[in-house]
Amino acid sequence: MKRIIVTRIQYEETQTRGILLVLNDNEIIFDCKTLELPYRDNQRGISCVPAGVYNINKEYSPKFERDLYELKDVPGRSEIKIHQGNFSSSLEGCILVGQRFTDIDHNGIADVTRSVHTLVSLHNILSDTDYTTITIYGQS
Repeated sequence: MKRIIVTRIQYEETQTRGILLVLNDNEIIFDCKTLELPYRDNQRGISCVPAGVYNINKEYSPKFERDLYELKDVPGRSEIKIHQGNFSSSLEGCILVGQRFTDIDHNGIADVTRSVHTLVSLHNILSDTDYTTITIYGQS
């Protein structure tokens, strides 16, 4: 069974950087970078989710007009998606994926590159998976 692991590796005032792995059994079959908001007591719209293990389902998102993976059973939260985006300033509590960290807009804050391409690759790797688990390690 495929599963997702996110390891948070760098904490800043405006964001949290991480690495996402997809494992099939115990073999890594995909990896990318992640951007999340900093942890602010799991508050809706301004915080990343607490570290832990969550169910994740593929569901249609009217906002993004496509299927996305959504974390389920996060205490006090809903609609937490893994989606495309380059800048932590566009986050409202979800997880952005990208190929690498760089300061795209030259504001001194790291962004993720090739986010749309990375999300498509993630969905291709998980094409036979409508639900699984995501384990998030790191500060919360």
